[in-house]
Amino acid sequence: MWKILNRFSQLIIILVFGYLSWLMLKICLNYFPWSDSTNFLVLKQDVVHSQPWRFAFQTHVITSSLVLLAGFTQFSHSIRNNTPRLHRYAGWLYIISTLGAALPSGFILAISANGGLSTQICFVILGLLWGTSTLFALYYAFQKKWIAHRNWMIRSFALTLSALSLRTWKLALYQIQPYWDWLTPIHIYQLEAWLGWTINVLIAEMVIYWRTFRKKAF
Repeated sequence: MWKILNRFSQLIIILVFGYLSWLMLKICLNYFPWSDSTNFLVLKQDVVHSQPWRFAFQTHVITSSLVLLAGFTQFSHSIRNNTPRLHRYAGWLYIISTLGAALPSGFILAISANGGLSTQICFVILGLLWGTSTLFALYYAFQKKWIAHRNWMIRSFALTLSALSLRTWKLALYQIQPYWDWLTPIHIYQLEAWLGWTINVLIAEMVIYWRTFRKKAF
């Protein structure tokens, strides 16, 4: 019974992840070919004509999608057990894409984020935690301390998933906006920025604690 429930829950997770990834892909494709009047870019007219900012934005859009896909494979038991080489290659793709492209470009975007200082601080903290957790995951992999490696990968990927959860919170907040007069678009952006990763971190710590507790209990 538990095995059936476990497989069912895994299927639900895959379907939800797939759907959200598809939505994100649709959003990303809107920026290719480049147009200053596309969606989010309409709000960035003060920096959208800057070549460094444009390069950082496109880099972040492309590599974030790679990081999501590569990171998701790291938690597949079948890939890890049956094709360990694929697990390692996908892991290196995750590490290099995160630390070499998605993270640096994210810092550039963070300093000009909409929503003012609150949102800028939010994204800088997110970047620092994302980079730190990814480096720790890599360090413990080199040390062959697999439990610590797994725990830090859970934290790192939880922060990676903020790309999806941020947009999910945005949809939810706009649904309740008509009932709260104070909830302006700028407030929604500030809230979704913080909720997009802080809740993920809490869930990640709960998962790590539960796995550790279950192992000790049995």
